[in-house]
Amino acid sequence: MEQVKTSTINAGIDVGKFKLDVAIGESAEAVTVNNDAAGIAQLVDWLTGHGVSRVGMEATGGYERAVRLALEAQGLQVVVHQPIEIKLYGRISRQHAKTDASDARLIAAATAAILRPAKPADPALVELGERLTAYEHVADQLMSLRTFRQSVSLIDLIELIDRQIDQLKAIKQTLCRHLLIAIKACVALRSRYELLTSLPGVGPVVAISLIVRMPELGQMQRGQAASLLGVAPHARDSGKWQGQRFITGGRARPRRMVYLAAMAARRHDSKLADFANRLTAAGKPPKLAIVAVMRKLIEAANLVLKRQAPWTT
Repeated sequence: MEQVKTSTINAGIDVGKFKLDVAIGESAEAVTVNNDAAGIAQLVDWLTGHGVSRVGMEATGGYERAVRLALEAQGLQVVVHQPIEIKLYGRISRQHAKTDASDARLIAAATAAILRPAKPADPALVELGERLTAYEHVADQLMSLRTFRQSVSLIDLIELIDRQIDQLKAIKQTLCRHLLIAIKACVALRSRYELLTSLPGVGPVVAISLIVRMPELGQMQRGQAASLLGVAPHARDSGKWQGQRFITGGRARPRRMVYLAAMAARRHDSKLADFANRLTAAGKPPKLAIVAVMRKLIEAANLVLKRQAPWTT
């Protein structure tokens, strides 16, 4: 982590479902407001009144969405941290207290210390993100129910489960259709969708996931996309000892989609199939070969969006 000294006044928000605990870095100022429209409006006034220009918060799966949009609408920079970042920062700064107020102070300190540009949320992607989360949730339910059905033997239960499966399939198809309609209604998003689906193995749902979950694609240097997705190998060397490389971190939900794309690409694209087969023939584990294909696909996705040209074999 890179330490940065700045005159910017930073604040941290510990986001809860019903309330927001807020603290300003390097001061005793703190406040708690409701996580609703009235509370957020009160918070915006409080932060601007104290000269705050940069606010940090953790990703909470959606509870931070409204406050983030309100703060950015007022011109404040908002940095959304992954929870693991705050946890590790608390560890190295030896903060052991665990309360909502102390968490807000920790987030404020981490926001001041970690150099990261704050990029405003795209309102179009915020709505798409909520729709995609619903799609993923229904898909997970459908998979779980299908797995459960395999262990059921009673006819009446099977009929009941089959009806639920049919309902979930219909909901899933509707959600996917709405996602595609929304993306194709926006010229910029439609262009990204068409470029991504030119890649081997990348179908509509994978392309939607990359558009929504990895908006940075097309703006990164070589290797950064793989690292952001979590498929870049990390070294484990110390002195004369050399450990096996491993992958860690990254964005789990789009990584799961790219895994499916890699499996399809290996079956249907001769070049990627040859690449994966060479790895396994050299003694590499099959899973490593798939991760290598994932790495090629995500780097290719970044490349086609950067060049604004479809993938050609």
